[in-house]
Amino acid sequence: MRVGNIISVENGPKRNVEVRITHDRLFSEISVPPGEINSADVLGIRVVEDEVGGKKCLHLYLETLPGTRVLFYTASTEFDIALLLDELEASLGNKPMRAWVKAESKD
Repeated sequence: MRVGNIISVENGPKRNVEVRITHDRLFSEISVPPGEINSADVLGIRVVEDEVGGKKCLHLYLETLPGTRVLFYTASTEFDIALLLDELEASLGNKPMRAWVKAESKD
């Protein structure tokens, strides 16, 4: 699994993986399945926290019209996901449904 990282926030977020967000198309180099997504097909956004190899990972999923879920991006920091959510909401315009699922404690 490849994890995206913010490498700069000067003049907008820059990441170590290619992410393109426009009002009509979305693309992430690390999405599963790969490929562009029609922005009009996005019904909602879900962030799921997970622990992989003892490290926290945050997975950003896009819920789409055909009833599928696309793993759009994975990050290690909430800051990166928060910036990505801002970018998505600014481009999608209609503020789709959002959910953030916290990781369960393993105590």
